[in-house]
Amino acid sequence: MYKSNKNYVIYALFCFFSLFVIFLGFDPIKTVLTDPKIDLYYTHIPLIPLISAFLLFRKRQALFSSPVPAYLLGFLIAIGALTLHLLCRTKFPASQSSISLQVLSAILFWVGIYIAIFGLNSLKQAFFPIGFLLFAVPIPGAIMDKTVLLIARASVYITGLLFTLIGIPYTREGVEFYLPDFTLVVGPECAGWRSSIAIIIISLLAGHLFLKKFSNKLILVSVAIPLIIIKNGIRIVLLYLIAYYIDERFIEGGFLHRSVGYLMFCIVLILMGLLLWFLEKREARKTSEAQSK
Repeated sequence: MYKSNKNYVIYALFCFFSLFVIFLGFDPIKTVLTDPKIDLYYTHIPLIPLISAFLLFRKRQALFSSPVPAYLLGFLIAIGALTLHLLCRTKFPASQSSISLQVLSAILFWVGIYIAIFGLNSLKQAFFPIGFLLFAVPIPGAIMDKTVLLIARASVYITGLLFTLIGIPYTREGVEFYLPDFTLVVGPECAGWRSSIAIIIISLLAGHLFLKKFSNKLILVSVAIPLIIIKNGIRIVLLYLIAYYIDERFIEGGFLHRSVGYLMFCIVLILMGLLLWFLEKREARKTSEAQSK
């Protein structure tokens, strides 16, 4: 009875500090979610803590049933992280780097509390769900701009290859394609950042949930990256072909324009699902062969 009551107190403390971390991260997250670049960069952030909480809840018996607290180490990390958070919040509240550090320090504060309450062994077992929280840290705009521009440039290269393969004449100057009846400009929005980050996150989650070998998880994520770039190139070419042969509104924006992106996103998910199925079957076969020897 005493042990049960003690566990309830531990869980209550953990929930309290988790709510406190939400309070710490609320203002900086709200700032990035009201940023004009929201459509490109940060729409995934609110989902990340929910996914991590779900992953922790799935393993709650293994993680929380026998806590071995590490009070000193945990509280040192928590105090250091809280100090960093308050320093960033008071000295440089509006800068992008400060906002990123505020969210990161809030997560580190929570990690410190986790170590203090449940210990290092539990932390090691919860490495993926806790590490997954890093997706909630807003990457500063300058770095994000360069990342998105890199994806867009790779998409330009793939688009040019595809136009050449299907025999459509074009002239390219930088990111501009001069084509029959149309001029296409492949800007940062053509990088498809929201779908790209969604595909990476889904591949990481699928690998964690369904695959056991790290090498197979790495294959799944590694394949996702070139698929993202190829998907962008195919989407651009499809938009041109549909606009040229069917309806030019597809290239002007709006729902018709986005619908091609939705289609390509679904196709990539199907391909990733087939790869996941293949890797999972291969793991099961090798396990069965090892057990039969």
